[in-house]
Amino acid sequence: MRSSGVAGQFRLLQARLKQCRVLRSTAFLLALAVCGSNAGLLHAGEAGLENPVPDRDFPPLHVDILRKGDSSQDALKTAIERLPASELTADQIATVRGVLENRSLFRQLPTLAVEADPEVHSYFVGNPEAAVGIWQVLEISKFELKKTEPSVWFGDAGDGSEGTIEVLHRGADSVLLHCDGEYKSPLLPRPIRATSIMHLRVQPKKADDGRTLLVQDLDLFVTFPSQTVDTVARLISPVSHLIADRNFRELTLFVRFMQVAMERQPGWVERTVQRIEGIDRKQREELLNVSARVFVDGRKRELNGEGIQQAGLEKILAPFQQDPSTVRAQQGGM
Repeated sequence: MRSSGVAGQFRLLQARLKQCRVLRSTAFLLALAVCGSNAGLLHAGEAGLENPVPDRDFPPLHVDILRKGDSSQDALKTAIERLPASELTADQIATVRGVLENRSLFRQLPTLAVEADPEVHSYFVGNPEAAVGIWQVLEISKFELKKTEPSVWFGDAGDGSEGTIEVLHRGADSVLLHCDGEYKSPLLPRPIRATSIMHLRVQPKKADDGRTLLVQDLDLFVTFPSQTVDTVARLISPVSHLIADRNFRELTLFVRFMQVAMERQPGWVERTVQRIEGIDRKQREELLNVSARVFVDGRKRELNGEGIQQAGLEKILAPFQQDPSTVRAQQGGM
């Protein structure tokens, strides 16, 4: 069996994931976080999930910040220019223009690089309800996300905060989202409404040592219908920007966490996926297939590193198979 040290490290990281309050948000709550969420502000300095000094048997769980977040006029100009306007319908262009022309806040979130298989990232971007389902299984969140139309999701945080996420455009290396919702807090007399446009861009990149890195950034435009909220949001924008940057990094770390889980703890992934609510059989099978491919690819890399060039199924599965005599003993000699 694989070293118990790896399983122990994974259990520790799983426990840290449960404690990471920043992950209790998803796409539309990321947009609403610029309102200055008390929970986000209170825990903005937490260590989160990173283990920058992993042991020999456990891969690193961290992201590299290639470029810090930026809210300058130059960044705004660049963000607007790279919107996929030519791929949108007239109605979609009107929706985007409505947010841009009445924007209260803009933020070009940090450019991050994370070691992960493009399939893992692509699956969770296309099936965000599966990621939310895993958070529920791990008891990190009671947040619910349901697909209501082919490209529309409805999210409910359970505290009165709710909203919709609509995919306006999905390309080979980018996704354009329109989010509309209300953020509720016991400290606020009434919910705060916000509408946002988010442009996520992802590019695979080969590192010098052969690892596959995903480089991603996100442009965020937010508008608040309330003039009062708009004014306050602009005043506290430096803090809000830090919270949004932090949330984006933690969400990226979740992808890395799942990559490591698929490579090192495929049994845990299978058990967890079977417990997810809110996804259909096809989504479940697709996620398990992605996990299996990531596991096999990871084992092949390990065996190749040990000088075994032809890694068959028997060699790949060997560390995860029990000795037959052990199995018979557990079954009472049958």
